[in-house]
Amino acid sequence: MIDGREKKGNKTKEALLNATISLIAENGIEALSASSVAKRANVSKASVFHHFGSMETIQQEAFILSDILMNEALEQIYNESKETDSFSDIMLKYFLFFIDEKNKEYLHLINVQLQFVVKSSYDKEFDELIFNQDRDKTPFDLFEVLLNDFYGDQLTPSDIELINDLIVTYLNGFATFLISLEDREWIISLWKEQIKMTEIYIQSLIDKK
Repeated sequence: MIDGREKKGNKTKEALLNATISLIAENGIEALSASSVAKRANVSKASVFHHFGSMETIQQEAFILSDILMNEALEQIYNESKETDSFSDIMLKYFLFFIDEKNKEYLHLINVQLQFVVKSSYDKEFDELIFNQDRDKTPFDLFEVLLNDFYGDQLTPSDIELINDLIVTYLNGFATFLISLEDREWIISLWKEQIKMTEIYIQSLIDKK
């Protein structure tokens, strides 16, 4: 049974992680500090180090949490749609979810994820800290589940992995557009074209069998 102190500690830790995600989305990773995180979470600076030990650890756990939250959102969409919708319909629903005004907090997660990816591209130590870790699931695993459910009996595992990588590349390319949301209709139409191109590529792989 969780006692009162442990329950309070878990709430404080959650508040610190949410504060970290918000601050990275608003001001960038480089501007993050123990003081700014503590102030946003409305706790003492000592609480940051009590719960996480270092700023590196809180960044690592913030990345994991952003993964979990994104994965939960995508998984719910998939579970509600997989029996009735096509591959392209579900891919479009994923995309529309993230640009829906009522889900705007998820754009923070995309922003944070993108910043982690960019920094890891030039900072080897940061890359090892963030990405060389065991995670049960990532949001990108769900795309592979989707591909397997729709095309697993027609494509090889290596084909599935290749297409999954292609989808991830598309999403990374769209990240900046998603965050800015300057032209919603144009972004949606462009994504539909990307889905169509992906389906054409999948069919070409199937035809080669």
